[in-house]
Amino acid sequence: MVTAYQKFYEAIRENTTKKTYQIYIKQFLDYSNKNFESLVKLSQSEIEDLVFNYVIHLKDLTETTGKPSPNSYNTMISPVKLFLDMNDILLNWVKIKKYFPAKVPVSNQLPYTDEDIKELLAATTSVRNKAFIHFLAATGCRVGAIPELTIDDVKQIDDGAIITMYKDTTEEYRTCLTPEAFYNLKKYLAQRLNTNEGSPLFTTKNNVDSLSLDAAGDVIRHIRKQAKLVVDKGRKSTKGKSQNHAFRKRFTLCLANADIQSKFIEYMMGHYEKQDKYYFKPSDEDLWFQYKKAIKILTLDKSEAMKHELEQKKIIIDDYEKRLQEKVSEIENRYEGVVGALETEVWVAKMKKYFLDQLEGRGHTHTNKKYISEMRDFVDASTSSDALKVFGGESELVNFMRNWESLAKNKINQESTTRTF
Repeated sequence: MVTAYQKFYEAIRENTTKKTYQIYIKQFLDYSNKNFESLVKLSQSEIEDLVFNYVIHLKDLTETTGKPSPNSYNTMISPVKLFLDMNDILLNWVKIKKYFPAKVPVSNQLPYTDEDIKELLAATTSVRNKAFIHFLAATGCRVGAIPELTIDDVKQIDDGAIITMYKDTTEEYRTCLTPEAFYNLKKYLAQRLNTNEGSPLFTTKNNVDSLSLDAAGDVIRHIRKQAKLVVDKGRKSTKGKSQNHAFRKRFTLCLANADIQSKFIEYMMGHYEKQDKYYFKPSDEDLWFQYKKAIKILTLDKSEAMKHELEQKKIIIDDYEKRLQEKVSEIENRYEGVVGALETEVWVAKMKKYFLDQLEGRGHTHTNKKYISEMRDFVDASTSSDALKVFGGESELVNFMRNWESLAKNKINQESTTRTF
């Protein structure tokens, strides 16, 4: 027989959500002094009163201790709602949510600065941790995506990389790595033993097992304790900075300041607007072309950023010089072709004049069969020469020569009436 808990548990799709929901449903059961099966045996009115009293209990705690935050009520009550819904106990949740306290401004909303991240890097000697920090700063990914990443999800492009997040899921998207971050990632992978296909991108200290969700979330927390960032003094305020999410906020800001198209920014953040999830499918090259605009801003070592910028400019200049040389060569070839054609035209014109002179008897004292023979030799020699281009082809050249032969024969016949050869 299916239990009340099974109905609840199997309705939760994401593993991370399962963990959160189990924590908060347990808190509700502890308060009500019930278990899953005894809870569903209560009448609807009893359960409604129980939920109402639980909300009032949370509000009392908020007023006296400041915890839980008014912004957390929906998260804390959602598992209770799901449990009751899956067991066919339907309450008026619109009315219940009216009892929630008013939300307050969200704390820790500022992005990391370059100096903050440099302090984090300086506070650790671990090659993995440095690569981890650079990875979050360059990709803007959620820390929750780290445990599922493998080496296969990294694809080099130029001196950076394309990263596929949540591969083979409905949430799949791609973002990029700066050359600086890619260098640090390669440095980390080089000192690992298991870098085969399918190996975790970031591992625990044994260099084998993938980081768990909790471990991934704790990496920056432990480093921040060592770094003692100034911002930690006001962490629980609107001017505070979330230990992991502040990387995403900086990433978004850097991409916006680089004038990257908004659709690409949303895509590289893993956000989608309306139908973009199905219709906006940029290629790796399109994505990298946009991302490159932000490399200088995202790079933490500005000397490296300047080096990369100079390299990119050199690539552009080299490409321009190559195309310019190709254009010059093309023009030179055209010029040589034109000059060659003109020289051929001049040569053919001279030959035409030569034959006409022979016909008129200007070059010799009389016209005879000797010149007809010379003319035929010329035709044979010219059928494979540049003269064909000027005459429009072999047939045109032959026709010209035949016309000349006919005229020459007529001339010979006329002269034969007055003298004998």
